[in-house]
This record gives sequence, C-alpha cells and structure tokens, in this order.
Amino acid sequence: MATLLFLLLISFIIAFWMIYLRRRAAHTQEKQQLKSAYDQELLRAQLEIKEQTQKNISQEIHDNIGQVLSLVKLNMGTMSLANAPELDEKLQDSKQLLSKAIHDLRNLSKSLDTDMISEKGLCAGIAQELEMVRKTGAYEVNYKIDGMPVRMEANKELILFRIFQEVLNNIIKHAHATTIDVNANFYQDNCLLEILDNGDGIPPSMLQGESFGLGLRSMRKRSSLIGADLQFSSNVPKGTAITIKIPYLTVIENHQ
Repeated sequence: MATLLFLLLISFIIAFWMIYLRRRAAHTQEKQQLKSAYDQELLRAQLEIKEQTQKNISQEIHDNIGQVLSLVKLNMGTMSLANAPELDEKLQDSKQLLSKAIHDLRNLSKSLDTDMISEKGLCAGIAQELEMVRKTGAYEVNYKIDGMPVRMEANKELILFRIFQEVLNNIIKHAHATTIDVNANFYQDNCLLEILDNGDGIPPSMLQGESFGLGLRSMRKRSSLIGADLQFSSNVPKGTAITIKIPYLTVIENHQ
C-alpha cells in the first residue's frame, strides 16, 4: 500500500510538472506572438506615416508652391522695361511670392522628418497635421491641450499618432464636415485624446457586429496593442466624437 501511494504521488508530481511546463511553453509562445504582432504593427504604422507624409508634401507642392511659382513666372513674362512703375510693382510682388515659396518649402522640409514624433512628441505631430488641414481653408480647426503634456514610450506615441491620422483622413474623405476639434487632455495617470467633427456621423451599422468597418477595426486593433481604450460616439447626421484613452504606463519625461 505504501509503495502504491508513493507511486501515485510520484505520478501526480510528474503530471503536475508536465502540465506546468506545457502551460509555461504556451505562455512563452503567446508572449512571442504578441511581441511579433506589436513589432509588425509598429513597422506598418511607420511605413504608413511616411506614405501619408509623402502624399501631404505632393499635395502641398501642387496646390500651394506650384501656384506661387507660376505667378512669379507670369510676372516675369509680362515685365516691361518701358514701364518702370509697373516693372517695380511686379518685381516687389515676385519678391514677396518667392519669400512665401521659400517659407513653405522650409515647412515642408520639417515635415519630411518622419522621426518627429519620437523627437518632439505626440502633441507636436498633431499640431503639424492640423496645420496642414487648416491651410486648405476647407475646415475650421481647433486644437486644445489641457494639462501638462507627458511623453510616453516613443513606439506607443507613434502608433497613437497613426490612429489620429486615420481618424483625420476618415473625416476628410467621408464626413463632409466643416469643423474639426481636437482636445489632448493630460491627467495624472492617463492621456485622453478627443477628436470631434460636425459631419455626417458614422452609420450605427458600421459600429456593430460583423459590419464594423475595416478602418475602424484597424484602429481598435492598434489601440489594444498599446493598451488604449478607443470609443466611438456617433450622432448621425450631427457628427462624430472619437476618444482614445491611454495610460502612461512607462513615462519618459515631462515635456516642458
């Protein structure tokens, strides 16, 4: 009987140990899969930000700088040495136009820096994106920062910035809005980013079940990867409010 009990105890210990090792291996594999998914999403976000930056620059060159230089060319083509007052006026106009083109090119060179988020932070990136939208003249843009901005992990800020870009692009492409309000609220242990518009709103069918839109699903997936809570509030046809709440977790520094 003692031998039987001993053998049963040994069998129980071996079985328990095997179960423990199996669960530990499964947990390790799950962590590796999560890290791989996070790294892939981070790379995808970096590539998308670069692609969006290139699109913005191309549009800016076509719509703004190209137009300014065309006006300079027109002035030069119509200058006449025989009409001194008009010549002087056109020279002054051309000088101002060229100064504007140089200023815009400098701003574009700054936007080429896709590492801006890691260097200057989320707030600076949002401000730059909204300035590009404001310059189109198609929207009334309001940006408010409440509290002392806190720098989070660079990778998390980058993914959060990409989510913001997706929301902004959706507003521009689909919402038919005229105003865009962005509020960055920094609390003691979390940041709450609010993006609101007065457009058509998101149809309720897109916020439920299998009909959940691909773009919205992508935003939720990215939010979950960085531990953020993403909420949609749509009041068709009076606009949409999107909130992203993310705990600081690892704080890098206070941004003065």
